[in-house]
Amino acid sequence: MKFFKNIIDRFAGKPVDWDELEEALIRSDIGVPMTLRIVKQLQERDTRSRITANDISEVAQEEIGRVLPINPPRIRPLPAHPKVILIVGVNGTGKTTSTAKLAHFFKTRRHTVLLAAADTFRAAAIEQLGIWAERVAWR
Repeated sequence: MKFFKNIIDRFAGKPVDWDELEEALIRSDIGVPMTLRIVKQLQERDTRSRITANDISEVAQEEIGRVLPINPPRIRPLPAHPKVILIVGVNGTGKTTSTAKLAHFFKTRRHTVLLAAADTFRAAAIEQLGIWAERVAWR
């Protein structure tokens, strides 16, 4: 994943600056509680040996994995009712691409899909979602 590669690139070959790491994790939008959890685990490890960039990536993956369900619940259609899935997040995190992937997933299972853009901030967002909608419709 790009997030973990960026972390490794940023901290490779130098001692960990805890404030810099904390800031980098928070700016990566994983949230303050998860950031504090990752930093705490790394600091506990740091007492035993020097922390490397790979350690940061490894601990981040482990901690994030602990809070995500191993078997997430299946998204099931509601008989005779539309199901709404709202995708939210900060700019540049893959919302549009993920939305297209979800649309494709449901289309391949013979569901009717409607994509609606609500991004009033980024001018090309609506057009980008429209392009993805056309691609998904013809697959």
